[in-house]
Amino acid sequence: MTRILLALFLTLPFVAHSQIISGKIVDGLKQEPIAFANIALETGTIGTTSDIEGNFTLRIPANYTGSILISHVSYQKKKLSLDYFTNRKVVLLNPSTTILTEFTFVAEENPAFRIIREAVKNKKLHNPDNLDSYQYHSYNKFIVRPTELSEKVKRKSDSLRSFSGTRTKSQKELLEWDSLSNLFHFFMTESVTEKKVINPNRQKETLIGFKASGFKSPLFANVATDYQPFSFYNDKISLLGKDFLNPISKNSEDRYDFYLTDTTFFENDTVYVIQYQPRKGKLITGLKGMVSISTNGYAIKNIIAASSDSLALTGIRIQQNYEQINGKWFPVQLNTDIDFYKFGQFGSHVVAQHRSFFKDIQINPPLVKSEFGDIKIDLSPPAANINQANLEKYRIAPLDARESKTYVVIDSVMKKFRWFEKTVEALATTSIQMGLLEWDLTKIIRINKYEGLRLGAGIYTSNRFSKWLRLGGYAAYGFNDKQWKYGGEAQLNLNPNKDFSVSFQYFNDIYETGYSTVNLQRDFTNPSEGIRRLASSQYDRIEAYRGEVSYRILPQINAQGFVSKNEIKPSYDYALLLNGESLNRFSLAEVGLSLRYTGSENYMQLTGKKVRLGREWPMIVVNYAKSVAWFDAQNFNYQRIDLSSRFQIKHRPKGKTKIAIHAGWVEGVAPYGKLFTGRGAQQAEGIFIDEYFQTMGMYEFASSQYASVFFNHNFGNVLYNARYSKPEWLIYHHAGAGLLANPNAHISTTISLQSFNKGFLESGTGFNNLLRFKYANIAYFGIGASVFFRYGPYQLPDLSNNFVYRVNASFSF
Repeated sequence: MTRILLALFLTLPFVAHSQIISGKIVDGLKQEPIAFANIALETGTIGTTSDIEGNFTLRIPANYTGSILISHVSYQKKKLSLDYFTNRKVVLLNPSTTILTEFTFVAEENPAFRIIREAVKNKKLHNPDNLDSYQYHSYNKFIVRPTELSEKVKRKSDSLRSFSGTRTKSQKELLEWDSLSNLFHFFMTESVTEKKVINPNRQKETLIGFKASGFKSPLFANVATDYQPFSFYNDKISLLGKDFLNPISKNSEDRYDFYLTDTTFFENDTVYVIQYQPRKGKLITGLKGMVSISTNGYAIKNIIAASSDSLALTGIRIQQNYEQINGKWFPVQLNTDIDFYKFGQFGSHVVAQHRSFFKDIQINPPLVKSEFGDIKIDLSPPAANINQANLEKYRIAPLDARESKTYVVIDSVMKKFRWFEKTVEALATTSIQMGLLEWDLTKIIRINKYEGLRLGAGIYTSNRFSKWLRLGGYAAYGFNDKQWKYGGEAQLNLNPNKDFSVSFQYFNDIYETGYSTVNLQRDFTNPSEGIRRLASSQYDRIEAYRGEVSYRILPQINAQGFVSKNEIKPSYDYALLLNGESLNRFSLAEVGLSLRYTGSENYMQLTGKKVRLGREWPMIVVNYAKSVAWFDAQNFNYQRIDLSSRFQIKHRPKGKTKIAIHAGWVEGVAPYGKLFTGRGAQQAEGIFIDEYFQTMGMYEFASSQYASVFFNHNFGNVLYNARYSKPEWLIYHHAGAGLLANPNAHISTTISLQSFNKGFLESGTGFNNLLRFKYANIAYFGIGASVFFRYGPYQLPDLSNNFVYRVNASFSF
């Protein structure tokens, strides 16, 4: 007690006479907050930095009478007396004209390199992905607004207001643009979420507060990671669909210019401020900006990063701020600014701004694994009273007049466009909600060469009818084959968090030969699969009764067991010799198991439906089926197993390798429709179909055992970067082999029963974004081309027939 009293007695004079100053750092021209400005005593011993909103607080020691220095790499330094902060809180900084150039250091190495290497060395220590667990509440605000008018245009607008004469059309538009811009934003949303994470692969973010101007659907809610990654510690930083090389990554000094611009202090730690940009002549997808690195663990204190692509129609800039929470560096605020440079007028353009603030951060809390499923974002609307309470609780500051007006004006305008909200929600969920029922949009239309145009409808019970029971059915008609297809389903969801369900199905439909498992599972993981199906023409008619049990046994592994009774009728001339009997219709009973592994599979919960957000590599699917003598089935005795696997490797500094392996094996005698047809896509009308042989006919081969490997490597942009062309060079190599056992059991005059046991080979090369065109002045629509050559044992006699030419399309900001 004596020691405590003595310590209090000694520190009391310092506490009593110390002073705390606070304020906000603002751009003198744009009137926007300046993030990560350095505020320090003139002695350089104590300092702090402004947060992303430009706010700062600094404790001044007792008896200090010196000045306060304020600096930022992009602005002119300012020196202020303590008296300045007596009655003023805002500090204006003027932009500097400093340009980062390539520096040459003679005799000694660039001092920034050592700091960057230390930061790279400590990346794993500070990456939130390496924590056991964490949780937080996030307040997110998203605003779409015009940028401020330039000082010159603003003066012109102000003078026009007092002008009493006749104004031109352009002058009227300027006044209207200026008035509306100052009155309200074009769009605004607020959301509050609670996020819990157990590393690796277990996470869930739940919406607990939401408000959007003009819309009521939570689909318009925003979360912190919508536009940027949660932290800046991965080698690749994904922004607007592009993978940028992280300047804080191994050997980045070979590809980036770094310049140590300032050394300051945060509390008692030294902080290095480093400016960076891609080196001249390096064709990398790079970033430019500023990073502050603390000597406390050489962790990122804050960072500003923007795309360095000068030809981009849409620019993006992100900011991240970190603080120590329980001894661990952790993000506390994320900012994103997306500039639509070509959208606007009078020198002003539209910008979308996203702000995320984290509160109630807990490091390594005791979370329960059983509470996590594959739903990563739950956008179920919170109750009205809880919704409003959480918005008020977690808002960083009360809404200003412009923000409040935005809700009033946009809500009024959008009352006439409620259909737009319903349309967007329907496209996201592939269904139209109709009270207790929903209309399945995936059943409306299908096109292939066998059915021609297929039109149909599917009606199922919605989440409003029951969260646990789903009933429904569909019907469709093919105008080419002139046949009806129909089916029904009852599904009991026992534990949605574990994907535990039991279902019973009946369908009288068709399936493509060689792809029976994919058809029944409707697992179209390959985006170009739908394009290939446009050219498909060989189908079996099937009437099936099927029972399934599904369960997610591990976070990355889903299992499905089934039993089925199938009546199959080929739509082509075909007979099968089975036990001395010729059959052209088949009665089968099967039991089987399917396992699916993904690096990560993410879903969003919206209006009671699971909406897939994406899958991460690798992806491996194994399907097994065995014929059984049940339900008066014919005496088949076969086993069928097929494998689909996809792997992807992203290289530093650029480039991407994709490898897909597909294989299958049928032991015993099974109908032709259950065999494999080689994965050909030659008839795909000039469109590149990934993970298929471009030079092989769709039904050119038949096999009971096969394996194929599809390899492609994208070198990235290696030639040049121009407004109308940004080519990415690709190479391809595809190889496969297939054996048909019991070939004499299959009899047909119309289908090919040729195996490819000697090995089928093709290689190719091409370019993505060979030509690109502006799309709505916000992005580029790119067109690429490639050529493939068939060689080896199955090369065609006419050399020209071995070449196949393909085109592809892409979309990029």
